[in-house]
Amino acid sequence: MVEERAAAAQPVQASEAELMARSLMLQLDAALKSKDFKAVSKVSAEIAKFTKTKEQEELAAKQKALEAITDKVKSAIAKVLKPLVDAGELDSADGVWFTQDFGEKIVTCRLTKTAARKASTGGGGGVGKKFDVNTNDLLAKFGSQPYKESGMTVQQAWESNTDKNFRYAIRQTLLKLNGTIS
Repeated sequence: MVEERAAAAQPVQASEAELMARSLMLQLDAALKSKDFKAVSKVSAEIAKFTKTKEQEELAAKQKALEAITDKVKSAIAKVLKPLVDAGELDSADGVWFTQDFGEKIVTCRLTKTAARKASTGGGGGVGKKFDVNTNDLLAKFGSQPYKESGMTVQQAWESNTDKNFRYAIRQTLLKLNGTIS
């Protein structure tokens, strides 16, 4: 009983972070009372920096705790799947994606099958729709046509700039002239 009273009578040691927060709040109160808004701004920025640092430390601690248990969770899921894999029930699947959202209490499981990638037919370039007609053939056919209101022919415009976006616009014009697109 005496020990409990002695423990209750001793002040609780505040952490360095708590002391820093109290100090910043006192500085902010003093700056507000003196109407020194530059100091208010400076202290507010310090409070924001302190808060952000504290949140980052908490997040890092949580992440470290999750990393420590990740292997345990992987092992548990693999242990459950092993009989299905050994029995050949998952031979037609390439993988299993499993998710469980504890907040929403949603469990999702998806068996995946990857398709073979189709070989690219064009050299370089993006993923847009490919046409059977070559730009050089279109330039030979329509190169003497005027290009928009630039005062140049399509061929001259093509040769004047190598920017891919500029040339893409010229190719679109050539495809329209050819009737490939509308």
